Amino acid sequence: MRTFGNRWFKDGSLIGDYAEHFGHAVTRQKQSTALNAAKVDAELASKAKSEFIANMSHELRTPLNAIIGFSDMLATKTVSGPEKIEQYSAYIRQAAEHLLALINGILDVSKIQAGKLSVDLESVSINSILQSCLLIVEAKAREKDVQVETHIMPNLPDLMADPLRLKQILINLLSNAVKFTPAKGRIRIDVGIRQEAVVSISISDTGMGMSLSEIETAMSPFGQIDAGFNKRHEGTGLGLPIAYALARLHGGDLQIESKKGAGTRVTVSLPMAASAKPSAAAAHEHSLH
Repeated sequence: MRTFGNRWFKDGSLIGDYAEHFGHAVTRQKQSTALNAAKVDAELASKAKSEFIANMSHELRTPLNAIIGFSDMLATKTVSGPEKIEQYSAYIRQAAEHLLALINGILDVSKIQAGKLSVDLESVSINSILQSCLLIVEAKAREKDVQVETHIMPNLPDLMADPLRLKQILINLLSNAVKFTPAKGRIRIDVGIRQEAVVSISISDTGMGMSLSEIETAMSPFGQIDAGFNKRHEGTGLGLPIAYALARLHGGDLQIESKKGAGTRVTVSLPMAASAKPSAAAAHEHSLH
C-alpha cells in the first residue's frame, strides 16, 4: 500500500479507474456523434421525401385533371366536330402517357432501393436504340428551337445491354438536356469507344449547368435542384438517379461534368457485347477525345 496525504491507494488503482472512466467517456462520445449523424441523415432524407411528395402532388394532379376534364367533355358531348374529338382524345392520351411515366419512375426507384431491379442483357445496336430515342425528344427540341447534333463512330460495335433499360437511360438524359437547354441552344451527342471493350455515350448541352453541390442533389433519389411550388421545370427529379443505377446494373458507369452557367456533359459508359470487342489498337484508333 502507498500513502498520499490522508488517502490510501492500491497500486495502479487510480490509473485503472481513470482509464476505465476515460474509456466510458470516449464510448459515450462516439455513440453521441453517431446518433447525431444518424439524426441529421434522417432529417435530410425526410425533408427530401417531403419536398418530393409536395412536387409529386402537382405532377400527378396536372395530367389527372386533364384526363378527367377532356373525358367529361367527350362524355357529355359538349365537343362538336370530329376534329375536336380527335384533338381532345390526343390530349387524354398524352396526359395518360405522362402519368404512366411518372408512376414507372417512382416504381423503378423503389425497386432500385430494394435491390430488386434487374436487366436482361443481350447484344444490341446503339445506333438503332439512339435513333428511336431521338424521335421521342426531337419534337420537344424543335418546339424550343434547340439544335441536336449526333456524332456516331462508324461501324460501332454492339453493346451488351437490356434494350428497354438502355432506351430508358437515353430518354432520361436526352429529355433532361432538352428541358434545361434554353431556346436556340444546342445539344451534342457523341458515341464512340473511349477505352477497350467500352462504348461511351456523351450528351452535352448549353444549358444552365450545375455546381458540385447541385450535382450531388440531382444524383440523389428524391432530390431536385429546382424544387418547390414555384419551380420552372416539370418533372420528378428521378431521371438521373435512375439512369445512374441502370448504367451500374449494366456493368457500366455514368459521370457528370458541369459548371454553373456553362452547360452540362453526361457520359454513360457501357460494355460491348463479347463478340464485338475490338483489339486494343482498334479501340485506341477510334477512341473519343
